[in-house]
Amino acid sequence: MKFRLKLILVTLILLILAMGCANDQDKKLSHFNKGNDYFEAKEYKKAEIEFKNAIQIDSQYTDALIKLGDTMMKLGQGRQAFTTYSQVEKIAPDNIPALTNLAKLYFLGKKQDEAQIRIDKILAQDNKNIDALFLKANVLIQQKKMDMAEDIFEQILEIENTHIASLQGLARLKSFQKKFDEAEALLLKAVDAAPNKNQPRGVLVSYYISRKNLVKAEAQLKLSAQENPDNANHQIVLGNFYLRTQKQTLAEEAYKKAVEIAPDTVKPYLSLARFYDVVGNQEKALELLEKAVTIAPEDISAKQTLARFQYKTKNMDAAEKLVSQILEQRPKFSPARILQSEIFIFKKEFDKALPILNSLEKEEPNAPMVHYFKGLCHLGLGNINQAAESVAKSVELKPDVIRSRLLLADIYLRQGSFGLALELTSQILETNDSIYPALMIRANSQLGLGKLKEAEQDYKKLIETDPKNPAGYYRLAYFFSAQKQYVKAEELLGKAQSLNKELMDVFSLRVRNSTLLENFEQAHSLCQQQLDVAKDNKRNKAIVYNVQASVYLIEKDLDNAAASFERAIETDPDYLRSYSSLAQIFISQKELKKAISQYETILEKNPGIASPHMMLATLSEMEKNFEIAEKHYRKALEIDPNFAPAANNLAYHLAERTDKFDEALKFARIAKEKLPDDPGVMDTIGWTYYKKGLYGNAVGEFIESLKSIPDNPTVHYHLGLAYNKKGDIELAKKELSRALELDKKFPGAKKAKDLLAELNKG
Repeated sequence: MKFRLKLILVTLILLILAMGCANDQDKKLSHFNKGNDYFEAKEYKKAEIEFKNAIQIDSQYTDALIKLGDTMMKLGQGRQAFTTYSQVEKIAPDNIPALTNLAKLYFLGKKQDEAQIRIDKILAQDNKNIDALFLKANVLIQQKKMDMAEDIFEQILEIENTHIASLQGLARLKSFQKKFDEAEALLLKAVDAAPNKNQPRGVLVSYYISRKNLVKAEAQLKLSAQENPDNANHQIVLGNFYLRTQKQTLAEEAYKKAVEIAPDTVKPYLSLARFYDVVGNQEKALELLEKAVTIAPEDISAKQTLARFQYKTKNMDAAEKLVSQILEQRPKFSPARILQSEIFIFKKEFDKALPILNSLEKEEPNAPMVHYFKGLCHLGLGNINQAAESVAKSVELKPDVIRSRLLLADIYLRQGSFGLALELTSQILETNDSIYPALMIRANSQLGLGKLKEAEQDYKKLIETDPKNPAGYYRLAYFFSAQKQYVKAEELLGKAQSLNKELMDVFSLRVRNSTLLENFEQAHSLCQQQLDVAKDNKRNKAIVYNVQASVYLIEKDLDNAAASFERAIETDPDYLRSYSSLAQIFISQKELKKAISQYETILEKNPGIASPHMMLATLSEMEKNFEIAEKHYRKALEIDPNFAPAANNLAYHLAERTDKFDEALKFARIAKEKLPDDPGVMDTIGWTYYKKGLYGNAVGEFIESLKSIPDNPTVHYHLGLAYNKKGDIELAKKELSRALELDKKFPGAKKAKDLLAELNKG
């Protein structure tokens, strides 16, 4: 009895276990089948979940593992796919699908030996396995064994005479052998054999283009469009071909046809917009991009394209708004974050751009453009060594990007590393000797190294490369002027001015050279001519009056000099330089009281204008009556809160003589907003940053200022102080030495000498 009871219990347990196993088997198959359904429907994330559920039930389930690997490939997660196929290989070392996929991945990873091991395993089981044979042929091509690869392709075509990839591979080999008729025949056969002719026809078109047979290429593309009248993509491809071959009318027709075929999809609008952008019709391009975003407001690529267009056309507010919308949808979307950093860099808000780029670098450490933009940020913040490091990394990751190499060369030039700048630009010019910025940097590097003959040749090459660009003529004229070859310089400056009459640096150098030759009549004539040119540009007119005044000063004609400075102020009250220059004349004439009385009379008659307060403040400051000066600066700003000269000078006064650094920065930013390109304002905001201890920001502003006024000793002195605080001692010494070289008696010269002596002691 007891024995029978035990037997019944054992039988029941076995039945329960069997039922459980059957239940697991059913669940496993159910998950697998659902996964397959999702995979076929291209819902790969859902497929991934189902295959993983099946594998959780049975970790040795090779069919599910293979499908999971395939799914990961579709999701672009190659590393995870590789891990999954490798797992199958461990469970079933002879599993052909796993071996095939591993061989492909090893081949793509340029691990030919590992790929060959899997290929040999497959062919040992099935010597007619087409996938393995095709991979073997490609490995042989990588090994430069073209004849053996050709034999393998022929072998595949004996097994399957319409194997598209092998027809194309064999055609490629025939083309290398210059057997072009045979190559074309094979590619035509691939097109005829393919159920979907798009890919093989695309390869055939590329072949025709490479052979410069544009007629046949066009015929194939038109045939493709005719065969697929309801598919907008074929019209887009045709449009791209016409655009590339400069048949703009036909390109426009093709893109418009694409829009007609698919008016509710984004891609045709983006393609037509790109066409209009390329041909210079930005108004139509913008309209189409906005239409694309309206059609698909959730489409990230459409918004990103529109944002990039707005950035390119310098509509920064619109670009910034779109980027914010994109990042609300997808906070980690890299293209939008890079564009966001570019916008900040454009606005010179480097301290906002840098954290974004640092974050991107952590996620994508080998993204060359991230390092490039980091270099721009560091350069803007005055961290020139870090800038060089970042841009060098960008060049290392992608050496063929010209703009990265040019920026690195420019950084070397700024650092005074003329040899490195020369070496890098010479390398760039080896591939194309007409790259204008590379020629410019190389010429300046040659000059820095004292290689005058070579510099002259490069400046002449600039003119030869682009005869319509005045920069080359100006730089060569500047070179000759420095050597006192004024006749040669004048001829070049005249040519530069004939190309662009509004270039103030060209005009200023012509006047300077005339005064050095004591040809004052010509100097005044040049000023009068430039006033006629600048009649509608108040800033340029103010500059001309200022230059004219400087000529009068050299002639010791103080009355006319003062009159010219006054005309400059009257023409453009925001032009800073005229105020202090005019005040200096009054002081030199010992007519300070007369000048003050004059401006006070003006205010009595018209108390609502700011410029007389500005003059009274400037005169007071020169007499070291700083409290009175501050009072007038503030009064000017009460009348006109955006009066940049008063904001600038008040900011400098507060930074220099008080501890009200935050208020100083507030006024400096008012001046910077109004006059973003004025070097005096850059110096002021840089000095304010320096006083606040923001030395990197300060360096950036001083460097920008010196681009416009490279011979200003005070700015070089300020830059030297900032470099010293940052710990860049060699750069500090260089800037302090330059300041003293320019003027041994400038305000601050004694402090510059003392600091330089201290730094030289080490």
